[in-house]
Amino acid sequence: MTDLPSPTSPVPAGPTPPSPSERSVAAAGGVDRWRRRRWPVVLGTTVLLVAAVAVTAMAFIKVPYVIISPGDATALDGGIVSISGVRTYPHKGKLLYLTVRVSNNDPNVWRYLFAKLDSDVSVEKRENVIGCASYGDSASLQDELIRQSKDVAQQVALRRLGYDVPEAGTSVAIRDVLCDGPSDGLLRVNDRVTAVDGTKVRTNVELGPLIQAKTPGDTAQITVERDGKSRNVAVRLGRRDGKAFLGIESQTLFDWTFPVDVKINTAHVSGPSAGLAFTLAIIDELTPGDLTGGGKVAVSGEMAADGSVQPVGGVEQKAAAAHDAGATLMLVPPGEAAAARAHADGMKVVAVRTIDDALRALERAGGKAVAAPPSTTATTAPTGQ
Repeated sequence: MTDLPSPTSPVPAGPTPPSPSERSVAAAGGVDRWRRRRWPVVLGTTVLLVAAVAVTAMAFIKVPYVIISPGDATALDGGIVSISGVRTYPHKGKLLYLTVRVSNNDPNVWRYLFAKLDSDVSVEKRENVIGCASYGDSASLQDELIRQSKDVAQQVALRRLGYDVPEAGTSVAIRDVLCDGPSDGLLRVNDRVTAVDGTKVRTNVELGPLIQAKTPGDTAQITVERDGKSRNVAVRLGRRDGKAFLGIESQTLFDWTFPVDVKINTAHVSGPSAGLAFTLAIIDELTPGDLTGGGKVAVSGEMAADGSVQPVGGVEQKAAAAHDAGATLMLVPPGEAAAARAHADGMKVVAVRTIDDALRALERAGGKAVAAPPSTTATTAPTGQ
């Protein structure tokens, strides 16, 4: 017989239910264990989310910098320089004009960071490259400056060879406007200054004295040509070195009557930095023998109407492009040789101050000598007012 518990016998029980306070403690312990298990997951998810947002934002955030990277080294033959109406001569060597690629809008953060990691790329503050001008105004000026550089190259080359090249007219172009200066927001890059307080100006040399004759704080009426229209702009003059100043950099642009028809086709290239290369290419076409001695010579430098070579910038990137193109010699403006050599990878670099310096450097490298020219006195070097 199986024994059954009597009604008065104790009944076996399961675990004793916890008291209210014990239940509270148990619940707290469970939450704590959940937190310990889940917190790394939550933290990791949050970090990934923040990182994703940051990565995306960096693609849209723009920074006020200009990226300058190596461009091309292009030979000035094969129809780029064409001359008619006079005898030309064949040549075996190559004169290379050098370009850089310049960003035409503010880069995003990613593009900026990658550019900073490239030793052949320069990253400059936008203000240091185009001042306070818009990218559009700066591009318009660069288009005008390459047109002028071609004319200057023809004038210097032809006069260097003894041709008479009469001047046909001048204008004064604004190349830069000082940020936060007196003219900032009033005058624009590529404006043509035609008068100050009604007094006409033909050259930048005439402009400076008209401004400095006034007192700082005076208002000057500057007449400019802009978009094909003449307008008067009132500018309250600032003070610099105790004198009145306008806060611009200007340059005289020349027109000449050419006795020889020279065409230089540079497609979409802009800016004045190929002026020296153009000048040498024209001389090479119009003289027997080879200026380069049959080799590849890379050239960078702005040509002024008086035959001097002006600095251009971007020489580090141009040196890299010249070396990659197989040039054995590079001619650069004074003051830029050290920077060019740092990126030339063994290519010889020579600084030249004038067209005569350049011709002598080519002769020393095995090129054909060119007879001495009559001198000229014109100048297009930029000046500040």
